[in-house]
Amino acid sequence: MGLTFAPGVVDIIVDDAGTDDALPLLAYLLQELYFASGPGGTVTEELYRDLGGVAGALARQADHTVYALDHPDGIAFVLRVLLRFITVQGQEVARKRVPLSELTDRERCVVDAFVDARLLMSDAAGDGIPGQEEPYAQVTHEALFRQWAPLRQEVESRVDQLRERAELERWAEDWERSGRSDDYLLTGERLTLARRRLTALEESGIAPEPVRVLVQCSQRRDLAFLRRVSDSIGQYALGSAETHPERAILLSLAALGECAPTPSARRGLMAALAASHLRTRVDAHTDTVRHIAWSPDGRRLATASRDGSARVLDARSGQSLLVLPSDGTMVESVSWSPDSAYVATAGRERVVRLWDAESGVPVRLLTGATDIVRQVAWSPDGVCVAASSKDTVVRVWEAGTGRLVQELSGHRDDVWGVTWSPDSTRLASASHDQTARVWDLATGAAALVLQGHTDFVEGVAWSPDGLSIATGSGDHTARVWDARTGALRLLLRGHTDYVWNLAWSPDSRALASASSDHTVRLVSAQDAKVLAVLRGHTDTVWGVTWSPSGTQLATSSTDGTAIVWDLRPRGAEVVAADGHRGPVNQASWSADEQRIATACDDATVRCWSSEDGAPVTEPLRLDDRVWSVAWSPLPGDSRLALSTNDGLFRVLDDTGTVLVEQRGEVVESCVWSPDGRRIATGGHDGTVRVREADTGTELTVLTGHQDWVGRIAWSPGGRYLASASDDRTCRLWDVAESRQLTVLRGHDNYVDDVAWSPDEQRIVTASGDWTMAVWETTTGRRIDVLKGHEGRVRCVAWSPDGRFLASGSDDRTVRVWSADTFEEAAVVGVHQDKVSSVVWSRDSTRLLTASFDGTARVWSATPDYDRLEAHARGRVFRTLDADERRRHLLPLAGA
Repeated sequence: MGLTFAPGVVDIIVDDAGTDDALPLLAYLLQELYFASGPGGTVTEELYRDLGGVAGALARQADHTVYALDHPDGIAFVLRVLLRFITVQGQEVARKRVPLSELTDRERCVVDAFVDARLLMSDAAGDGIPGQEEPYAQVTHEALFRQWAPLRQEVESRVDQLRERAELERWAEDWERSGRSDDYLLTGERLTLARRRLTALEESGIAPEPVRVLVQCSQRRDLAFLRRVSDSIGQYALGSAETHPERAILLSLAALGECAPTPSARRGLMAALAASHLRTRVDAHTDTVRHIAWSPDGRRLATASRDGSARVLDARSGQSLLVLPSDGTMVESVSWSPDSAYVATAGRERVVRLWDAESGVPVRLLTGATDIVRQVAWSPDGVCVAASSKDTVVRVWEAGTGRLVQELSGHRDDVWGVTWSPDSTRLASASHDQTARVWDLATGAAALVLQGHTDFVEGVAWSPDGLSIATGSGDHTARVWDARTGALRLLLRGHTDYVWNLAWSPDSRALASASSDHTVRLVSAQDAKVLAVLRGHTDTVWGVTWSPSGTQLATSSTDGTAIVWDLRPRGAEVVAADGHRGPVNQASWSADEQRIATACDDATVRCWSSEDGAPVTEPLRLDDRVWSVAWSPLPGDSRLALSTNDGLFRVLDDTGTVLVEQRGEVVESCVWSPDGRRIATGGHDGTVRVREADTGTELTVLTGHQDWVGRIAWSPGGRYLASASDDRTCRLWDVAESRQLTVLRGHDNYVDDVAWSPDEQRIVTASGDWTMAVWETTTGRRIDVLKGHEGRVRCVAWSPDGRFLASGSDDRTVRVWSADTFEEAAVVGVHQDKVSSVVWSRDSTRLLTASFDGTARVWSATPDYDRLEAHARGRVFRTLDADERRRHLLPLAGA
């Protein structure tokens, strides 16, 4: 009944089987040979080959197993399971052992069927290996993936992916062997690569569990690292926003987008936006842009360049509208006619050209200069054009005829800058002879010689009010002179290199200067206070011009660009009220929230529209610092209470009429009762006083504080007061009974502000110890301490809906906190200096803040961070370079 084998057949079968673990397959092969040859038959080589040998038997067994499984997903799922048991090492496809614990129940069904068919084999528990107790499975014979066509083809189509999986598995094995040491977790590009490969493996259904665990643990560690990087960048951006706003924006965006959206990075972005003046960068020229001028109608800019052309640009978009060519030589200067209809250009071709500003058609050629024409200026009355020259002469032509009407001689060296007086009767010129001269055009004589600079003078600008002349010099200074007497009014230092050009604001209150130190400085023409330093050019800044509205500047540079700057940059705020000349100590909503009142160190109270931040009245001028301002809470009541550093307390109506006035000790705060009938004040005498709002009659004096009283707050019901003091306490008072209820102690520094919860059950205090504290009003028990600010917390407010707290700090941030968990909910804004007051809108959706940066701002209580980031991306005109990325630990692959 047995089988007989022809000579040599057994040797062939043994050679084909190849390995000791092929015994199960040999058993199946012998069974097939028995059925094929019949009982007592002889197995010939021909019969063996006809059956396909060992591989053929294996293939038929595999086909039979798949058929018997009848899996709902068909053979595709079976093949995905079998791929788990195959690896690629170099160029070789090989089998691999897989722990059965890594398989799902559905996968186990497939594996069990193939084990039963002896195509896979399962180890005994751990195969005797110490510490290895779980069973493994592996392919019984490599012929399964070499000879069985469906699996062979699947392997061939995925060989690269299997090779990548093998590498990931080696990383996972290294990590396991290290005892899962953090040193073996994936970082940087390896983690990025592993994430990408794991995603592809998961989509294919062949992702190994150890790799998944490795990547997850690496991501957790990497996320912690990325959060630290994001925090670090946020701190850097916050600290560098004023000096390098564009870089701070770029870094903050990278931190938020490539690392983690941390509060620190958002604070950095907000600070950078608040400091960023960049609006548009124009790259129309191919070489140095020597000069720039804004058209009087505000719509266009004209530029002059070393590339041999002048251009007319759209002031909003920077788009080039016209190209005004020269003879190929450098164009030095441009100037607009007062009606914006014409442009004058001058340069090294020794002529002045007049152009139609709409069509670009040449209109007239002004000749007479015997050397390079340095600068051209159209007279304010539109009648004449003046130009300075290297030949030391200033010339004046009639614009309408081109007739040369005057030559002004007197300078002893190259004449550069030239500017007209507003009445067109005088000219000022600047020269390398270290002087500026003022010329009386009626006589042609120099009426004034402005001397004092110690190096060449190139920039000169006449103020629009006609009272002052500014000059800029190679001695790194700018100077402001009395235009009538020639007396020096201001010496402006700050630039670290040559000052080339200057421009006055339309209201004559500010002066801008352009320098080789790559910056433009804006200063007050009254007191030389620095208003802004504009950084963004990467080389010498040659030209500077104001927009007619006074809200923007345009500059030109050796870096080949022109830049338009916003002088009132918008950060995250909804509205900005900007116009004070000192710290704003408090801001208050009107009852209808249509107006904002501000109190400032500049001894003024100002009123603004809450819609757009525009002034709605003339400033109310006082004699000393204004500490506090508060609008009556009654609808339709426009009375305003204020207090000043010289002890003045005053109530006024909306016409400015004084209704109540009293003097005494310094009053730091004044606040209306909710019913509008009383006003409470706190001052340097340590008392809280309550007065009738209509008459100023003093109703009660609350004593007990041992130092100045700062902010005070009425309870929503109007019976109680809370007062914050420099004695490090907050005290609660029953006003009706004129008695102290509770003393809240626990802060380690001044208590600066206090606010009630709407239900009067809790109080929140803000302190110089960098914290806020929440207290029970009935017991005085401290419920929690809120930490997070990185400076003195000067102000705090409870939202009318009771859900949130708001705070402002010396760290310049405005923050919102949950009133339930006391966790920080959001950073809603960043000022450019300390935040001095904060108040909610009635609907709890907006915040009004005041700051030492001289502004009051309105913020959304729930910032739209996506909008903020989109806004920020529109304020940058480059990318981070490799060195910047490396320095801040950002991946270079993202550069």
